Formats: sequence, C-alpha cells, structure tokens
Amino acid sequence: MARVRLSNVDKTYPGGTRAVRGCSLEISDGEFLVLVGPSGCGKSTLLRMVAGLEEITEGTIEIGDRIVNDVAPKDRDIAMVFQNYALYPHKTARANLEFALKLRRIPRAERDRRVTEAARILGIEELLDRKPGRMSGGQQQRVALGRALVREPAVFLFDEPLSNLDAKLRHQTRGELKELHARVGTTSIYVTHDQEEAMTLGTRVVVMKDGVIQQVGPPLEVFRPPANRFVATFIGAPAMNLFEGVVGSDGTGVEIEGGGRIAIDGERTPGTEVTLGIRPQHLIETPDGIECRVRVCEPLGDETDVMLDGPGEVPLTARLRLDEVPQAGSKMRVGVLPANTHLFGRECGERMESETVVA
Repeated sequence: MARVRLSNVDKTYPGGTRAVRGCSLEISDGEFLVLVGPSGCGKSTLLRMVAGLEEITEGTIEIGDRIVNDVAPKDRDIAMVFQNYALYPHKTARANLEFALKLRRIPRAERDRRVTEAARILGIEELLDRKPGRMSGGQQQRVALGRALVREPAVFLFDEPLSNLDAKLRHQTRGELKELHARVGTTSIYVTHDQEEAMTLGTRVVVMKDGVIQQVGPPLEVFRPPANRFVATFIGAPAMNLFEGVVGSDGTGVEIEGGGRIAIDGERTPGTEVTLGIRPQHLIETPDGIECRVRVCEPLGDETDVMLDGPGEVPLTARLRLDEVPQAGSKMRVGVLPANTHLFGRECGERMESETVVA
C-alpha cells in the first residue's frame, strides 16, 4: 500500500483545452477516495495521469515516496479496472487472472496462490475455467477486479467500473467493492459520475467541475454543508432546490423573488442578495409555508416526490411522507426548519458561513 500525492497538477491538450487545473490532493495509505463530477469535468483525466496513461503538463505526482511523472505505467505499482472489463475473450477466467503475472515471470506456485486467493475473496472459484462469453456482466466485472487484485499493487485505480451493470447488480457490486476494500485495505482511487456511488463508496469524496476541485471531504460533510451552489445541486438526489432572494429587514429571513418569506438559521445583513438552498428531504407541508402549485407526483413507496411550482413559477421538488397523493394543479404550502436552510452568495456562488451575523 502507499499514499498518493498530487501537487498543482495541470493537463492542457494540444489546441489549448485545459482539462485539469491546478489540482492538489493527498490520498492516505489505505484510503478509498472517489472522484465525482459531470462528464468532461477532468476526473478520468486525473486518474489516467496517476496511472501514467496521460502525461501531465505541470505539477508532480507521487506514489509512495517516488515522484512518478516520468515513470512508465508498468513500473508505478498500480492496477487499473476499466469500464469495459477488457478481458481476453479467448482465455478462461484463470488465464485472464494470471496473464499479467506470467508477463512478470512470477513463479507458477505463487501465481496459483494469488489466483486462488483472489477467486476466494471475490467468490468466483466456479468461474475459473469459463471464458468471458459464458459469464454475466457481473461475473465478468468480478474477474476484472480479480485481475487487478492478483497484482497485489500499491494502488488500485477504478475508472467507472460499474457503469455497464444494471441498477440491481450495480447496487450489489458496490457493497462487494466496499467489503473488498475493508478486507484488503489497498489505497484506492475511484472515478464515477454517479453521486450515489460516490457517497456510498468513498472514505472521502472529491467533487470536480471544469477541471477544478470544488470540495473534498467525507461524504456526509460534502452533503450537509456544500461548499458552493454547484456541489449543492450535484450531490444529493433529488437535487437541492434553489431560490433567489434578499435578506429581509430583520436579518432572520429571506424574501423570495416572486413572493414568500423563508426563515433562516442565525442573522444576516439585511439587503444582502443571496441564493437560498433547501434539500427536497427537508421541505415539510405546513399551513404557514409558501404557497405552491402541484405539477407532478412520483410515489416511491413510503415517500413521494412532489414537483411544485413555487413563487414566481420557480420549480422545486419536495420529498414528503403523505397519506394521500395530491392531484396535479392542487395547491400546497411547504416550509422548512431554519436549521435546514443553506445560503450562497448570489454572485460568487460560495457558501455563506452560519457565523455571519449582522454587524
């Protein structure tokens, strides 16, 4: 195992496209770090630079105590699991698992030990004599994981390895990956565009946008006090509701554009232009809330996602526990506890810390 350190890493492609901008990170020995963000945010490019598959333009990358900027991928002591599995179709699972070990001239007895141990950990002993064409997608993914595991690398790199699986299998494999990391403890860097995957798998989560790191922290820390508007709307499903408004004259509430007032936590400077954020899970039905019109309801079992038109026809979503699903076009009043509100600067989009009080 090893720590990984990125210091002011940049990637600019020919033509001037800057995919990664001044990223600095330290991944601790044994940590499971998840890079998450929308397509084109630079997360896969960053992973490929750690792997040595992309050259860096500026900065340094260290694995363990070595700067690896000019070290070939095969000499970085990493193992990578790809989105498309990349198994040899004409080889059995056993042959796929031991192929890289043969290239490294690992003795047969040691190869057999590693393959047997990886197969036991992943529960694929009965697949060892099958070829990929006779396996399901989930089984192929386990073999791909096993091929990385037998390398016994210092660092595992995962590039959206579950995106080709169906929803049920993806959920199951997420749990298996988490168990695998707890058992093996190898430093891992995982890339995904799925914020649910990021939240459930990561020891820490790194949220990226346009090649820039927006926030780094444990999953709940990123969810509860998002650093800016982008993180607030990207992390969490359904996405956080945002309202434009102005802090009222008493400093304890926001006057929403289009009508209505929402109480906030603490006091702020009256007249400040803000963006108010409320998660759908924190909206409640209350007689003294802001009046909204029901557009669509999505029953989810115990809860219902209610899509509403708020003040000024601003769309918002409430996740509510309801005895009866409201009809489209009906009126509903919703509110929120002040402690569950989030304030962001209107212009900068950065989180306004709760310690800000009236001068």
